Amino acid sequence: MPRIYDSGNDPRDYCKDCYPTEATAERLFGDVSKTGEGPDGRGNCFGYDAEHPDYDDTDYKCVRCGQKLDWQDN
Repeated sequence: MPRIYDSGNDPRDYCKDCYPTEATAERLFGDVSKTGEGPDGRGNCFGYDAEHPDYDDTDYKCVRCGQKLDWQDN
């Protein structure tokens, strides 16, 4: 938690408070007609609860609220 890849294989990182349910995330980001297809014709690259870097060592921010992600969000 808390990274989601949309159907186009673009990562979206969330703090634990803003992280959507899998059903909501799939509806928002898993539709190829909305967010595109993965690179090289790989098809739908939607992924929920995907691997991510240790947020303590990065400057990632929640895409929803803008809060800097930290150890609590790993």
